[in-house]
Amino acid sequence: MLALALLGACAIVLPFVGVGTRVSWTELPTLLMSDAATRALGLSLRTCLIATAISVVLGVPLALLLSRQWPGVRIGRVLTVLPMTMPPVVAGIALLSTLGKRSMLGSTLEALGVQISFTTTAVVIAQVFVSMPYLVVTLEAALRSRDTHAETIARTLGAREWTVLTRITLPLVGPALVRGTALALGRSLGEFGATIAFAGSKEGVTRTMPLAIYLERESDTATSLALAVVLIAMSFIIVGATNVSWPSAVARLPRPPHRGGATPSDPARAGRTARPVRPARTGGVDGAEAGRRAPRGRDLHVSFASAVRDVDVDLEVGAGRTAALIGPNGSGKSTVCEVVAGLLDADGGRVRLGERLLDGPGGFVPAGRRGVALLSQSPGVFGRMSALDNVAFGPRCRRIGVRAARARARAELTAVGADHLADRRGSQLSGGQSARVALARALATDPALLVLDEPMAALDVTARAQMRALVARRTAEQGLTVLVVTHDILDVTALADDVIVLQGGRVAEYGSAAEVLTAPTSDFAARLTGTSVLTGTLEGDPASPALRLENGALVTGRPGEDWGRAAAGGPGLALVPPDAVALYPASEGGAVPHGSPRNTLTVTVTDLERSGALVTVSLRTEADQCLTAAVTAGAVAELGIKAERRLEAVVKAVQVRVLPAHSHQPDRQC
Repeated sequence: MLALALLGACAIVLPFVGVGTRVSWTELPTLLMSDAATRALGLSLRTCLIATAISVVLGVPLALLLSRQWPGVRIGRVLTVLPMTMPPVVAGIALLSTLGKRSMLGSTLEALGVQISFTTTAVVIAQVFVSMPYLVVTLEAALRSRDTHAETIARTLGAREWTVLTRITLPLVGPALVRGTALALGRSLGEFGATIAFAGSKEGVTRTMPLAIYLERESDTATSLALAVVLIAMSFIIVGATNVSWPSAVARLPRPPHRGGATPSDPARAGRTARPVRPARTGGVDGAEAGRRAPRGRDLHVSFASAVRDVDVDLEVGAGRTAALIGPNGSGKSTVCEVVAGLLDADGGRVRLGERLLDGPGGFVPAGRRGVALLSQSPGVFGRMSALDNVAFGPRCRRIGVRAARARARAELTAVGADHLADRRGSQLSGGQSARVALARALATDPALLVLDEPMAALDVTARAQMRALVARRTAEQGLTVLVVTHDILDVTALADDVIVLQGGRVAEYGSAAEVLTAPTSDFAARLTGTSVLTGTLEGDPASPALRLENGALVTGRPGEDWGRAAAGGPGLALVPPDAVALYPASEGGAVPHGSPRNTLTVTVTDLERSGALVTVSLRTEADQCLTAAVTAGAVAELGIKAERRLEAVVKAVQVRVLPAHSHQPDRQC
């Protein structure tokens, strides 16, 4: 590979070396001062700069258009690249056929007294035709591969489309834009075939440097070589400038944004309605700030159905309360967040915040104008802006003056303990620092609702605990309504007043955090709290409920809250907390331990894990279901507990809750 690479490098570099050996370097200044050389050089510089400016003005919008998906976009991309692949002289003939004196457009322009062909204007048009595709292709590829998360965050902060484009999108693809512009400039500078076919070669009018080099090649070889060296040097400088790491100043605050913007939507269909979450009670506001500031939180009601994403929810969160939205991956949690934040159209559903309808038959309020702030797993801090400008971005999008926005941003940074990061660029922040800046940025928009879509998932344990305490304090100070998506039970216990469990895109369980964590009724909430879930068929009656497992074993317990609606013979669950399971050596001859527990299951050890002072033992029943026991390290040693060891698990019936199963069954296999 190295040998082939060196051979390829020689194929590129040796021709330049060959030119250098033929140039009369001592006479170079004199040769370049000739009238023909100076006129050709001046004309080339003027026309290629004008052509490059036109390419940028027209090429950037074209690249933006081609980077999106619409019918026929593939054909559009092919047509854009076509001038790069055809011979330049063919491009000149095509231009002459379109704008020449005898062409349809040319004859019309000629009647108006305007001549295009064989003029300096024709040189510029030829250069634009062959060079603009280089800019478009380079920029369009970068736009299609960019991460749009920062743009999404900007929209939730109130930025309109023009602000998102100029402050987020274009800076994000800035290197590609610069590289494409340099390629277009270099291609314009070296354009020959299209120019000579469409514009001719009139000295001082259309004879650019490439044409002068070609014409001087026979009569004045020294001058043509001198011009060739200058052209090579200029191209080297232009393209080489794109490979230099230029120091960039901290980005300024955005100007007042342009009014208007696109409305995001998703093809969802309204229809089924899941059981709604009962309205949460309005809680008080803690903290010293609470006594001076009225709570901003409002009641949230979300009701929508999306057939595409298989999500059908109807839930409420009380004003000033924090609701944890939990559930397995793919259950619809992020979809709910996107609908609430305005990034996804409920399409027939409703989103109401207080008395204000954000989405529904009355219209759609775009993201950033809802009074909803969104924090996702990726903080989305704008890397080219300072932390101070990141936080001031939202207020500036609301047409607040620069001084006032910076003052508010600095106050929010101080409140989250990040005032020392004010002048640091977003790209220089650590994960924990970015999370703090993102929180300050969200709160600087004065939201009534804060949506947290796993913002602490990527943080380490220490940073997560600090962020958790910070969110709890700041939301309590401002009396916000909070919807937090999480898979961490510590987030639920530290932040949530209420818990909503989604499974299969439906509300499977709801209630206060204390109720759900101490007495879960859904298998996900049970697993989240460490409770084992056994599935089977209901037997017995409300006074003495039981669950018959697939292998015939019977598990008795106390009834759950939903037992009254169940019927014997239907599907059911038995929720078994780890501390209800006692382990004994496997008995010989079928004898089992006796006593008050009554439930005895033969199990096999699958795994052991240290959990504080206890050891969590993972077990597999004969019905191939999971069971968990919490025992001491001494018991592990005494019983010789290890993987694949057979034991008897005795479960206290008084601690087992038997209840009917929901429509979405858990995985029965361990």
